[in-house]
Amino acid sequence: MPRLLLAALVMLIPGDFFLMQPKQSPANSATVTISLPANIPSETVQIRYFLIGSFGGYGGYMEPKQELSAYEIEASKDGEPASSIKIIVYAAGCRFQTFDPDLSPLTASKQRFVCESLPQTRISGQIPDELMRGENAQLSVHYMAFWANTFFGIKDGMVPDFQLVTATPDANGHFLLDIPDFSADTTASSTQGGASLSFRLRDSKTGNAFDLKPERLEFRTETQQLKVLPVYPGGVKFTDPRH
Repeated sequence: MPRLLLAALVMLIPGDFFLMQPKQSPANSATVTISLPANIPSETVQIRYFLIGSFGGYGGYMEPKQELSAYEIEASKDGEPASSIKIIVYAAGCRFQTFDPDLSPLTASKQRFVCESLPQTRISGQIPDELMRGENAQLSVHYMAFWANTFFGIKDGMVPDFQLVTATPDANGHFLLDIPDFSADTTASSTQGGASLSFRLRDSKTGNAFDLKPERLEFRTETQQLKVLPVYPGGVKFTDPRH
């Protein structure tokens, strides 16, 4: 008889009752909020982070968005809380800033990004004629942060990269662009691993892309990319990577 009564009471509960119950967030999950200066457009900010927890290690990034005053990172993976998180923040023209917040008290951690401006360096360069595709050629420059894996505590893994600038070479493959002088960034230079600049040429119609290699050995890293230098005397000429 009691079982019949219980069943009858359950039937009286509205069918959408359970659907209306709020989803519970991970009980032990913390969040890290990175606040931004008012003069830094949030869409120019690039964030990479690395979590460690019972799930192992997990690297992620925040999708740049407009009109934000802060980015909030959930320190968990598939509902499992992280025991630690390390964060790298870059904004156009600023030094890299790293964060290693304490997640032991399971509360919201608030960090503040401060933009320390870097000087600019100008690069004039030329791309081989055989790689040019007229108006379809687009050049993008990426900062390859090998030092970031050292900071994250990763021995082997994909190298975090940060997009710096895009340019359209002229019909003869010449281009001129300004990028931050990362040789003056003490955050990056003080961490083992170093960095390089990746120049990628892409055909906007076909999607075909090439990683360009500097012709001059004194400008070239072991990874066949451009060294991070304060100046590039005489400009940078690239070779066809297919040869």
